Parts: sequence; C-alpha cells; structure tokens
Amino acid sequence: MTHNSHSSGAVRLRRLAVYCAAVYCAAVVCALNMTAQAGDLQASATPMTEIRFDTPSGLPVPRFVSLKAEKTFCRAGPTFAHPVRITYRRRGLPAMVIAETRDHWRKIRDPEGDECWIHRTKLSGAKTAIVIEEGLILRARPSDGATQKARLGRGLIARVEKSRDGWVKISAPNVRGWAPQDGFWGVPADADPH
Repeated sequence: MTHNSHSSGAVRLRRLAVYCAAVYCAAVVCALNMTAQAGDLQASATPMTEIRFDTPSGLPVPRFVSLKAEKTFCRAGPTFAHPVRITYRRRGLPAMVIAETRDHWRKIRDPEGDECWIHRTKLSGAKTAIVIEEGLILRARPSDGATQKARLGRGLIARVEKSRDGWVKISAPNVRGWAPQDGFWGVPADADPH
C-alpha cells in the first residue's frame, strides 16, 4: 500500500512537471507570436527560425512567397466558407507561409505581422521583398563604398534577384542594384547566395 501511494505520488509529480513544462512552452510561444505580430514593418523583420520540412507540400515552413494578384482575399480560416479577414491590394507583396493544410491552404504572415489564410493558387514562388527603411541606399555593388544608384522609399516592393553576405540584389521599376538585407522584409536572414 505504501509503495502504491509513493508510486502514485511520483506519477503526480511527473504529470505536474510535464504540465508546467507545457505551460512554460505555451507562454514562450505566445510571447514570440505577440512579439512577431506587434509593431510595424521594422519590428516584423526578424529572421526565420525552426524551419520545418514535415509539411503537406514538402516545402519548408516558414518560407517567403508573394501574392499573385492585384487584389487578394485572405480569410479567417482555411476554407472559402470562412469570412475574408484582410483584402490585399498589392501584387507581389511578400508573405511568410507559417502553416499549411493538406487541402492547399496556406496560413501567411504579412509585413505588418497580420496572419490569415490564403489558397495556394493565389500565391507565387516569385521572390520579392518590401523596403522597411526610408531612404534605403541602392548601390552598384554589394559594398558600403560602392556608387549610390538610388534611394528607395519605405513600402517599395522589389524583385529579389540574389543575395550575398548580408546584401540583396533587387530590381524595381527603372532601378537595379544592391542594398543591405536588413533594409527589407521578405528575404530570409540565411538566404542562400545565387
């Protein structure tokens, strides 16, 4: 009898430890989500972490994609029956896929930190980025000493051509060149050089 009550006490302690660990993890995840969603474009320009490949598509999550159309409906849940939560009106806007369903829905996070669901047919694999730093200097080469080609305005969407050593080569209407990677949202911190 004593052995059983000691054993059940140990089981209760183990369950309590597991519960406390789960609560702690949930609090950390909640805090990270709140941090990622709070603030403006600058605050949401954090590097992606914990990349998963165990997804229905086999593609990594999180990953960056872009919006295909000039007008895109993003819903409160992963079906067409869910209400439209956000209507985007910018073709090429970068978005981060943070979850997937087997029936081709993607949960995205936008540059402002908002999250909603979009059907995969509304997304493109085209690599784009949005400028998050007003007056971002575009240079001829990936170097602080290279010739200045232009100053980019905050909110400009550009096509990403390649990245190297903390620099991104972009093209936008009438301009092409290199700028520091941290001046954009939509380029992973560990982007592969091409």
